[in-house]
Amino acid sequence: MLSAPTLAQTISGKVTNAGDGASLPGVTIVEKGSTKGTVTDSDGNYSINLSSPQATVIFSYIGFVAQEVSAAGRSTINVSLKEDATQLGEVVVTALGIAKDKKALGYSVTEVKGAEFTQARENNVANALSGKIAGVNATGLSTGPGGSSRIIIRGNGSLTGDNQPLYVINGMPIDNTVPGGSATPNGGQGNVDRGDGIAGINPDDIESISVLKGGTAAALYGSRAANGVILITTKKGKAQRGIGVEYNSTFTMENAAVFPDWQYEYGQGDGAAKPTTQAQGIAWGRRSWGAKIDGSDFVAADGLTHPYSAQKNNIKNFYQTGKTFTNTLAFTGGNEKVNYRFSVADLDAKGILPTNTYNRKTGNLNINGAFGEKIALEALAQYTLETGHNKTGAGDALGNPNWTPYMIGNTSDIRWLSPGYDASGNEIAWNDADIASNSYFVVNKYKQDDTKNRFIGQLGLTYKILKNLSVKGTVSRDFYNYNYTYVLPTGTRYIPNGQYNQLKTDVSETNTMLTANYNTTFGHFGLSALAGMNQRSFNYNQLNLFGSTFTIPYFYSSTNLATTSTVPLNQHTRTNSVFGSVDLDYKGVAFLTMTGRQDWFSTLSPKNNTIFYPSVGGSFVLSQAIQLPRLIDYAKVRASWAQVGGATPDPYVVNLTYSMVPSSGQPLQNVTTNTVVNGGLTNSDLKPLTSTTFEVGVDLQFLNKRLGLDLTYYNRATTNDIVQTSTSPTSGYNSVYLNVGKLNNRGIEALVTVNPIRTSNFGWNLSYNVAYNDSKVIKLADGISSMQMATSVGNWAYINSIEGRSYGTIVGTTRVRDANGNIVYDPTTGFAQKSALQELGKGVPPLTMGLTNEFRYKNFSLNILLDGKFGNKVFSVMEVYANRMGKLKRTLDGRENGLTVTGVTAKGDVYTNKVAKENLRTYYDNDKNYTDLFLHDGSFVKLRQVIFSYNIPVSTLKFVRLQSASVSFVARNLLTLYKQTDNFDPEQSFTNSSNQGFESLGLPRTRSYGVNLIVKF
Repeated sequence: MLSAPTLAQTISGKVTNAGDGASLPGVTIVEKGSTKGTVTDSDGNYSINLSSPQATVIFSYIGFVAQEVSAAGRSTINVSLKEDATQLGEVVVTALGIAKDKKALGYSVTEVKGAEFTQARENNVANALSGKIAGVNATGLSTGPGGSSRIIIRGNGSLTGDNQPLYVINGMPIDNTVPGGSATPNGGQGNVDRGDGIAGINPDDIESISVLKGGTAAALYGSRAANGVILITTKKGKAQRGIGVEYNSTFTMENAAVFPDWQYEYGQGDGAAKPTTQAQGIAWGRRSWGAKIDGSDFVAADGLTHPYSAQKNNIKNFYQTGKTFTNTLAFTGGNEKVNYRFSVADLDAKGILPTNTYNRKTGNLNINGAFGEKIALEALAQYTLETGHNKTGAGDALGNPNWTPYMIGNTSDIRWLSPGYDASGNEIAWNDADIASNSYFVVNKYKQDDTKNRFIGQLGLTYKILKNLSVKGTVSRDFYNYNYTYVLPTGTRYIPNGQYNQLKTDVSETNTMLTANYNTTFGHFGLSALAGMNQRSFNYNQLNLFGSTFTIPYFYSSTNLATTSTVPLNQHTRTNSVFGSVDLDYKGVAFLTMTGRQDWFSTLSPKNNTIFYPSVGGSFVLSQAIQLPRLIDYAKVRASWAQVGGATPDPYVVNLTYSMVPSSGQPLQNVTTNTVVNGGLTNSDLKPLTSTTFEVGVDLQFLNKRLGLDLTYYNRATTNDIVQTSTSPTSGYNSVYLNVGKLNNRGIEALVTVNPIRTSNFGWNLSYNVAYNDSKVIKLADGISSMQMATSVGNWAYINSIEGRSYGTIVGTTRVRDANGNIVYDPTTGFAQKSALQELGKGVPPLTMGLTNEFRYKNFSLNILLDGKFGNKVFSVMEVYANRMGKLKRTLDGRENGLTVTGVTAKGDVYTNKVAKENLRTYYDNDKNYTDLFLHDGSFVKLRQVIFSYNIPVSTLKFVRLQSASVSFVARNLLTLYKQTDNFDPEQSFTNSSNQGFESLGLPRTRSYGVNLIVKF
């Protein structure tokens, strides 16, 4: 008992980073086998009482390899911890391009390294995010090379906005608009997707992409951050001897991946008869209501006699193998004072649609320099030239090249219609509806060309006033000019004299920002403060020329039109902002972040033109503060709250605008009158919507960091959404703009990471992300419970926002049934009674997931990504037409002996009607009135990506000096493992607007496969 005190031992010392010698605050120090422990202070110092002079002490810190040290009677033990290679990347890029320790964040942020996008490529890098990040719903449009993307983070937050995130490069926003409006507009522009802003970014220039999902993460961006932020950090140069050279080359081929499951028992024709003359071959060109297919002769639309046999390969026969060849050459170099990276890249794509091409050339220069100890310079310049030719149309039939291969009679080969025009250059007829264009005429005679020149420039200068105080001034400019020409040629059967559309768009965004940063420590506390101001100037200038009737046939010029109209659009907006943030930490264990931003808007009335956006978030690292079970290596809890803005009103909707018009229809003379141009009543009290987000989460790591869990719950409420509601015509206006809409998005996100095997020769990493979003429309406007957002061709289905229901609800009709489930028929017409409009499902999938497996064996690696979306519905316009034309398998009923329809009348009596097989087309044509017949579960699981790589052992190559080299087999969208749509891909979207849930004869979805070569000198 007297000797017991002599067995105790007190040790002290300092813990540092073995890499740079910096002190490590918050390191956990525990006596092995006991509950005694402490943590290092802000300078890395510690002191601990041990039970025995021979005790073993464990030093652990997130991101570093834990060390066990025997006290061995010593009183001072200094330890240097090495970074854990398996845990690198704990520092992530956040708002304004600021790098922060991930454990200090009170919100969820996910970072994806640039290498994820440079092998198995997408032409639009945003599409490559599909399945990689929990809560991010990424979809590429069915519009071919150069097409737009649609990214939704944690659900749709606005009834009227595009709901896509803000894109930011190196801390400064860039423009992501589609010239002329969202993809696939109506009118003379040909329903062509003209590409968004992110499509112009070269993946090889990307160092990392951080997705700021929560309001707190994005709050410093104020009114533009309601839908989250995607931060792109570009690659920089580094100090090295000589010039580093990197070459990345990828060649891929792509083919149509989904083929409709049509019926091939009865062939082309009508009234159970096959065509016997060319006139019948044309009149019945898109009808498959003919005789039983027997191999006998028939006459097709080309006037020739062919075997009456099933033609099952029209999709393969019309669409070609697409090819994309991408090459990037990058040079890096510099010293400790100045470094640079310069790259040039060329993407050359030939789409699966004949004559469709897309080319993107990119030059990128990044310079970083230090002038003494006080001044640092950052500069970025990127120039992109995009050219497209004959991009596909979508939606309705006119000018849509995808119509014929799907709708041609099932015993006709589409190649019989080539080249689509006669000796005079006029369209060759193939069916009874001139609006249904001959696809070969479209690809050979329609003309669509667009060119986009874009420059992104940034210049930042940092001056270090004191050791812990610096100021930074940054100027960025994103500018593009876009020219688009669409020619509907002379000789088009539906519009014989042709049409012409020309679109010229100039868009610029200029941001100037000044910030001051201050960092210090006092005692156990750390402080980081930021204050700044920003001015955003955005200009959108557009000239849209539309004309019809070419005066001189076949001469396509804006000067050769009988009638023309030119509509200018000039929008100028400015937003002035001040902002600030304060980050506090205690012993590297507890963290608190507070931000605030005040925006002033030029598009709002002076009495209501400013809004303040606050946020607060905190995190607490349990594993560094208390002794947890040894099973748990790391544990952090976090919570945050924020308000951000969005859906800023467009210019000129706050006050009424006027134009000069002639009196009584007479030409303009000395006296003119003013008239209101906008049919909607403006509102001087309009303001941006407010998105209030609350989230909580936990980050856990177990079993020596072999198992990890990142779990988040969020609740996002949108208020003051801008809704355009109808007004009484007696007021003189059609509608009025109001701040009344309310939406709510709440959900849960989880990321599970597993490292089952980790040896020197073999490794297996697995990650699974899953997210569920519950979206609900809370309020529209007084007296309005439903608002129509979109309608399909033919008004066969609608997408509505309905109070109390999910955002983007598909609305339509069904066949009326009685209490026993029997269909109720009209005894007069023999058709099923049509219900009133009703809700039929969600247009947006609430459940998304992604599963990534990475295997490594010596110099070989294999990456496999599966992703899926569940819970939504898709209405197919293509199937409506296919049903009317007799191509769906359901139309086989009644082909042999007619169709007996037995149902219940409105009085409850049994009703029987005999439909002769000659009249089946009329009967099935009526099915277009029942939306639910063509509504499908849009759920799917896809094998999204496969990369099989071999790292070439460059040390064995004596004839050339290489740093590294790899060759890979790459593939995207290889297989659809599960789907409920037999005739189309459930992702067959043709618009990047918020109105999702329709399929409408867009370009077929494709699978791509090829090779990638990366060489570094």
